Amino acid sequence: MEEKIADMLAQYDLKVYRAGRVKGSWILETDRGLKNLGSCAYSEGKVKFEQKVKQFAAEQGFAELDLYIPNREQNFLVQGPYNEWFVMKNWFYGEECNAYDFKQVLDTVATLARLHNCMEGLKLTEEEKGFCLQPKLPEVLERRNKELRRVRTYIRSKKQKNTFEQNFLTQFDSLYSCAEQTARQLDLSDYEKYYNEKVAKGSMLHGNFTHHSVLLLGDNRMAVTGFDKAVTGIQVQDFYLLFRKMMEKWEWDITLGEEMLREYHSIHPMTEMDRKLLYLMLSYPEKFWKVANQYYNNRKSWIPEKNMQKLLQTMEQAEKKSASLKYLFT
Repeated sequence: MEEKIADMLAQYDLKVYRAGRVKGSWILETDRGLKNLGSCAYSEGKVKFEQKVKQFAAEQGFAELDLYIPNREQNFLVQGPYNEWFVMKNWFYGEECNAYDFKQVLDTVATLARLHNCMEGLKLTEEEKGFCLQPKLPEVLERRNKELRRVRTYIRSKKQKNTFEQNFLTQFDSLYSCAEQTARQLDLSDYEKYYNEKVAKGSMLHGNFTHHSVLLLGDNRMAVTGFDKAVTGIQVQDFYLLFRKMMEKWEWDITLGEEMLREYHSIHPMTEMDRKLLYLMLSYPEKFWKVANQYYNNRKSWIPEKNMQKLLQTMEQAEKKSASLKYLFT
């Protein structure tokens, strides 16, 4: 075992049998079960908040979570030899969800719905509310729309345009029209009132829930990991992220969409406002904005092939996406 790992592990009250390096962290077989030791860019206070969220969910009945392990001094952060900070958390023997396996996708949806049931009603301090509030969607969309216009202006000003830039301008008007319409409809909704109600009730979100967030444990059980973006707000935004990513991979397959909506609603019932917000979020051309954002904030003399592929996929799926959303939500 590397010396720096041994020095950090000496701060914990456990015995390590084996250690293996995986994706920038170490998987540890210990006398207290499987653990993960990895670097952490957050403060002790932020980690304690994340632990509070996971402990609350565990107390409500969701046991398979990557809870942090305190060291002998009851601190979550331990310092490595190069002034890096590390945390240890529970880990699991399992594989990530296969995004192209119909049953596994629905099992992941069911897992998220169960998790949301166990993340309602957490009482937060005023200090915690200061750094864990979900960004308000109207403000997010306003900022993104400004960024889209900025990118269009920049590309228009170029005398010579590459293929990516030509395709971007070709698709801009129709996709930006969707972006503006979504923002307008959101402004006319009761979003602000609904948001405040959810915050007051202590509704918590995972914050970045995708098929990468779960590990299949067998016996139809799944563990959930990666709560570093946990916030309080409107939970359906978690479902939106998972739904959008799966539908993009399945090219907006209506059958999958129907089953995902049915599965989530059967376990964690959606309100009429949840469905409205889900529809509006899905209507927004987020992938188009992401491609534009990556283009504008990186070296523009060379466009990664992946960005070109994403732009083309957005263009190719636009009509199918529109038809699927119309079928599923009207």
